[in-house]
Amino acid sequence: MPEPTGRPFSTGEEAVARVAADPFWSVVRRRHPDLGVVVLPPTAAARPTEDEVAALPEVDPSEETARVESLAVDLWTVLVGDEPGEVATRRTAGRARGTVRVETTVRLAGIDPTGGVAVVSRAEDTLVRDGWHVLAPPDGMPRVLAGRGEGVAREELQLVLAPVEGHLVLRHRAGDVRLVEDTGGTDGTGVEGAPA
Repeated sequence: MPEPTGRPFSTGEEAVARVAADPFWSVVRRRHPDLGVVVLPPTAAARPTEDEVAALPEVDPSEETARVESLAVDLWTVLVGDEPGEVATRRTAGRARGTVRVETTVRLAGIDPTGGVAVVSRAEDTLVRDGWHVLAPPDGMPRVLAGRGEGVAREELQLVLAPVEGHLVLRHRAGDVRLVEDTGGTDGTGVEGAPA
């Protein structure tokens, strides 16, 4: 990889050389030559303040997992209507040390692509009415990305149709919480790889 010159760049030979040398972006560029690739310098993610973390609820791990899974299934029922084919829930590292997020994935196979596109389109309107901030990209796989709340309490939702596979997938990730008890993780969160 070429050494940086110390000046910002957005186009030119230096930018092209850096993208070509990058193991990820070089593949993206090779597979999609029609796309322009812009790589921004890394920035430090805003760390939650101690007050934000202290204000998070302390929850029982089992109760929180059941609550979030039930919420995701309810969202599926409202947005899709059909019974889910598969429901999987897991805890992941939260955005602050000592916190976790519960994530539920609801999946249904055998979706007709035309009907699936209609489901995703209706979901956008329903989520907006329910107070979610929604992004529905006009190209690529039919999908809706949504979020509500702020900071570490923010919850996120994705509804994606994979038309080739015929799968409709909803993933809901709840906001950060603190667990009441240590559930065996490496740092007391019950989640391997929690942020330090």
